[in-house]
Amino acid sequence: MTDSSDPALVPAEWGLLDAESQNLAFPDTFPIPSRAEREALRTGDMVKLVFVLDPPPASGPNAERMWVEVRTAGTDGTFDGWLTNQPVVITSLAPSALVAFEARHVAGIALRKEEVTFDVSLEAVVSRRALKLHGPPGWAGFDAPLAPTDSGWTVTAGDEPADYFSGDPGEVTQIVGLGELVQRYPALVEVFQAGEGEWVYRPEHRRYVRLKDT
Repeated sequence: MTDSSDPALVPAEWGLLDAESQNLAFPDTFPIPSRAEREALRTGDMVKLVFVLDPPPASGPNAERMWVEVRTAGTDGTFDGWLTNQPVVITSLAPSALVAFEARHVAGIALRKEEVTFDVSLEAVVSRRALKLHGPPGWAGFDAPLAPTDSGWTVTAGDEPADYFSGDPGEVTQIVGLGELVQRYPALVEVFQAGEGEWVYRPEHRRYVRLKDT
């Protein structure tokens, strides 16, 4: 649970996951921004927090990751901000709810628009197989966008079976924002900055390499 003297900020039925401790326990599967980045938050930044039901339910999900827009940043490493998601699991919360948190609770920080040349609000089609990997997806490719919110990017594990995409797209792919993807896989920044081509991830170089003639 977060610490706060204002009970309106911290309802009794939920708490915030200590992302710092989770990262220490599972560094490969639960990456988080550096402490310096988490302590340097400023008004308007978007941060990802993990909200956990307390006590947990007898069945079903007991947590969900949601984005909070930073309202105030205290000099003592404490923050508060407005919830920007519509909760599904934590039904006592609603968009615009005020949430108090600390640097240790921050599981992700959205890129600021001035830091990149691509629109972080656009979306990509990502294979669910890629999202289950412990590391960056193996392949990313660009094609002409089909809608205003479509970035044109498709991201896959790179080793999907030949018939993987022949079924219901909703069962094998997920729509994910570019901002969330680069927060989760920083190596994709170079790919999205390029704005075109096909790219494959080279683990030995820890970066993506563009395929020739793409």
